[in-house]
Amino acid sequence: MNPKAAERLAAGARAPRADFGSDAGEALQRVIDQWQFRAGPSLSRPDLHAFGGGRDRGSAGGLRAAVHLQLGDDTAAWECIRLARESGCEKQVLLKILVSGVHNTLGRISALLQQEQGVASHFGEAIALSPFSCDRALFERARTHAQYSQLGATVPLTLPQASHGSEGQSTTINVQQIAAFNLGDAWSANTINTVIFRHHGVMTWNNLQYTAFYIDKSTLRIVQRDLRNDAIKTFDLPGEYNLRDAHNSISLGADRTGHIHISYDHHASRLRYRRSKLPHSILEWSEELAMTGHNEESVTYPTFILPRKDFPLTILYRDGIHNKGSARIKTYDEDTELWLDAPKPILSGADQKPWTSNAYWNNPVIGPDGSLHISFVWRGDALGEDQLLNNSGLGYAWSPDNGLSWFSSLGRPYKLPITQVNAESIWSVPPGSNLINQTSMALDSHGRPHIAFYSNDEDGVPQYQHIWFTGKAWKHQFISSRSAPFTLKGGGTLQIPISRPEMVIGRSDEVYMIYRGDLTGNRMSITLLNSQSPQLFARPRNESLPVALWSEAVGFAEPILDRGRWAQSGVLTLLIQHNDQPDGDKVEQAQMATVWLVDVCIDSNLQLCKS
Repeated sequence: MNPKAAERLAAGARAPRADFGSDAGEALQRVIDQWQFRAGPSLSRPDLHAFGGGRDRGSAGGLRAAVHLQLGDDTAAWECIRLARESGCEKQVLLKILVSGVHNTLGRISALLQQEQGVASHFGEAIALSPFSCDRALFERARTHAQYSQLGATVPLTLPQASHGSEGQSTTINVQQIAAFNLGDAWSANTINTVIFRHHGVMTWNNLQYTAFYIDKSTLRIVQRDLRNDAIKTFDLPGEYNLRDAHNSISLGADRTGHIHISYDHHASRLRYRRSKLPHSILEWSEELAMTGHNEESVTYPTFILPRKDFPLTILYRDGIHNKGSARIKTYDEDTELWLDAPKPILSGADQKPWTSNAYWNNPVIGPDGSLHISFVWRGDALGEDQLLNNSGLGYAWSPDNGLSWFSSLGRPYKLPITQVNAESIWSVPPGSNLINQTSMALDSHGRPHIAFYSNDEDGVPQYQHIWFTGKAWKHQFISSRSAPFTLKGGGTLQIPISRPEMVIGRSDEVYMIYRGDLTGNRMSITLLNSQSPQLFARPRNESLPVALWSEAVGFAEPILDRGRWAQSGVLTLLIQHNDQPDGDKVEQAQMATVWLVDVCIDSNLQLCKS
């Protein structure tokens, strides 16, 4: 486990020693934190003279002795014990430290033997016996992740938790799968069916649920499910589709008359778009259509924004390329069946000098008042000979009128287009920091935005992170403690050990993150970030271990979910498929895997889902 990331995981969790007569010095406190978090080999190296004399030095010596014993260095351990006793470390305190170390060793053995109950029991006892005050549930979780990381193993998703008695309870998530539909085998040689920027990849409209995916290079399958009786219809749309580029995904929308709109197969290429001939039906489709014919020759990431209140179906898309692009909006008029262009781009780096850029947005979200919210990162030219991905900073804007006017989080008006010069910077991330683009955002019950993403910690290890707006300021927390670095570099879709994170918020402002990767055995999983009012965040003390939403590994797939159904009924519907993803989209041969539509209920929604 990355010790500094672990320390940030429990920001604010430090506490004075329980059994010592004076407050620990800062040097000793750092050693205590490292011991509580990870009991790692680096603790065998501190210079005991740095702690001066007395009990601080004695306590540091005891901790160092425990680590030497775990490393099998009895001679060094006995020397540290002698120094600890000479420095005034009480015998009872020293015994607690050493027995705590024994339980840590037994926990590691249990992990290697895959004895999960022993893991929970021994790591729990290791923290319980330690003579230092702490948030026990939090430190057990951090210690467990750290020890598995040191052993090169993945923490089991169902790992039991040690009993904490009155000292606190670890947070768990109750997940219940209530339906799973096999939609047939489809292309799986890359993530074109499961890239996170499909908006919408699964969509509910008027009690009908829709999804779509590629079967092969000449077949696009559209699926309609009636949520009242689970009747499923499919329609295969013939055509010529470039499946070797995972950017060329499918997005769905619907207008207020019930006609379905579909856009597909884009990567800086001409718009491809159709709409259903009949409302609430997928059985007849128009030929490929232009929308307005303006700025439709270099389209990527078509993003449908569904109608609400006084606002019609809208599409947001990139006009341009990765480092020279503009985000444009069009709106649909059902009466005339025509699209209309917004007067100006809403985001643009295409005209900047001497270097151009492009804004990559996360999924747009709609507030209870119909307002439109977006967040984004900026990308410029790749960095250096290694072609490092050059994403930087996080920005935010919201619109009360479906994209005509825009404001910052503090209500200051933007002059359009929003650029890197005038954009509100809500969280600073420097270039070359493995900041990922196109992740997720959601609004809590106060209409305040929450954003999930990942980028490097100060040790260069990519970590999942969460930022949110309190109404006055933006707050931040790390929500993972990964130890394995990786680097985002090169062109095309990359093979990345963790997916981009999705985020949803429950009716009581529970914040959930959905993802897959090396922390979850590549199973699609969910983590609860908090179960309290988000404006009261101080630290992620209620963060849970991940819980699998699907029992099997999904390769390099990313989460695709139905936001509309989640908002309406509390049911989380996911599109699940096991996908490969060759680095740089270098697909060598076709592969097929089953596509599933899966319904799950979570925590407080369990009873709601059953009703």
